[in-house]
Amino acid sequence: MAEIEFDEVITHFRRIEKATAEVLTKSVLIVEKTSHNTVAYAQGLVRVDTGNLRSTIGADLDGDGMGFEAGPTAEYGADVEYGTRPHVIRPSQKKALFWEGGEHPVRKVNHPGTAPQPYMRPAFDRATREFDAAIDAVVRDAFS
Repeated sequence: MAEIEFDEVITHFRRIEKATAEVLTKSVLIVEKTSHNTVAYAQGLVRVDTGNLRSTIGADLDGDGMGFEAGPTAEYGADVEYGTRPHVIRPSQKKALFWEGGEHPVRKVNHPGTAPQPYMRPAFDRATREFDAAIDAVVRDAFS
């Protein structure tokens, strides 16, 4: 039966501890890079009329740096991403709606809805694939 030296066990665990700390440190940087990439990809994919929606796309890192939330702050961001069902538009402050080019004011408009124009999901999917590859490489290098 082979004998295991206590010093060898301690040395082995210290190597694991050092490698784990290295993976965690690099993981925080990879998460931050992924958040930036997600924003950049989404800004490149979103349909632009005025540029408002694109300018509101951002990301917030979690306090521990191990996660993030990304998306627009514009109220209509989800409507662009997921589309809308047909709906009625009514005036909120006046008695009628009017727009330039319209023939006359109207009490309501039957909106046909809009098709989805995804920009956040494809951006996140692309950034996630890059994240997975980067984490795999860090773990492989740290423990090899």
